[in-house]
Amino acid sequence: MTSLVTGGAGFIGSNLVRALIEGGSDVVVVDDFSTGLREHLPKSSRLTIVEADLADHAGLERLVRGCEYVFHLAAQVGVITSILDPVADAYANILGTVRLLAACRDSSVKKIVCSSSAAPFGEAKAERIDETHPQEPESFYALSKMSAERYAVLASSLLRLPTVCLRYFNVYGLPLSSSEYAGVISIFLDRLLKDEPLVIYGDGSQDRDFVYVADVVRANLLASRNGAAGAVYNIGTGTPTSILELAHLMSELANRTPRIDFRPFRPGEIRHSTAAIDRARADLGYEPAYDLRTGLGAMWAELWPAGMRRDP
Repeated sequence: MTSLVTGGAGFIGSNLVRALIEGGSDVVVVDDFSTGLREHLPKSSRLTIVEADLADHAGLERLVRGCEYVFHLAAQVGVITSILDPVADAYANILGTVRLLAACRDSSVKKIVCSSSAAPFGEAKAERIDETHPQEPESFYALSKMSAERYAVLASSLLRLPTVCLRYFNVYGLPLSSSEYAGVISIFLDRLLKDEPLVIYGDGSQDRDFVYVADVVRANLLASRNGAAGAVYNIGTGTPTSILELAHLMSELANRTPRIDFRPFRPGEIRHSTAAIDRARADLGYEPAYDLRTGLGAMWAELWPAGMRRDP
């Protein structure tokens, strides 16, 4: 079995590549390394790396023809970047996706799993956000991800492609990112390591659905086997955690007592976002294996081997 992974040197992509190789798959990674790093990828005779821009790579059709499964994770993921340069954002997220879908046309690919996002939902209008929740993007990034997802869904009928879209909520894990897209967990961790205050905007009551990267990888593998063509699935835990609760939990696990620096709430920031994952449970057999404490504990075990953790 051979799988193509776009954006395979990124945070989620590199974890997926490792899982595919460990499962016995040959893997072809297409990445322009604008944000992904080669050192994130495993050294394996089963891995082929193609350094290329997905949106204009001339050999994309040839790469697709040799693969049974395609996992599409390549994207421009910065909200601020998308506002500063909406053309580059649309080029990467929309044109890159369209180019990939066109390359898969008339191929023998069994499933195309496209990574989407919860960003287009905007502010929650229900306690749990299901797949039918209105989408009200508040950035060009959210808009481009929504557009790419709709291209993928429509391609299942117009191009007869076996596409499946996964809408990720707040993914965390290793390797850590230092980019604009770095989530609050990466930012808090960096500050804990430097003994700096944890910055919280507002009173910390805003909540998120934090999903460990291993669960996201497993969702991709399940979608490649069980996902219905043209379907969209939320991938999260279904459990909300406030930012203040997160700060206290991370401080406890790191054995530190940082000062918490409360600052004014940022206009436009989403206050509540929790996934309803019933559809993924029913169709994919997806069930998150990690709660937040367990997932953070797995990160800590890698970051602080025995003997390296210190008292504050």
